[in-house]
Amino acid sequence: MTDNRVVLYSKDICTITGRKYRYARKLYRSIQQFFNKQPDQFITLEEFCSFTGIRAELVQHILKY
Repeated sequence: MTDNRVVLYSKDICTITGRKYRYARKLYRSIQQFFNKQPDQFITLEEFCSFTGIRAELVQHILKY
């Protein structure tokens, strides 16, 4: 079964970067601010990749999408 999620969570950022959850939350908030999102809005895979410069294919492979 394929997981077709569009949004990323802080735990996903931990998995992708290999950093701790606290760093992931800080990065998540930075991405939200960069894209002028409200605190209750999600970030997408595309936004994360655009912000960090990591290719979407690599992120999908790491998260096993």
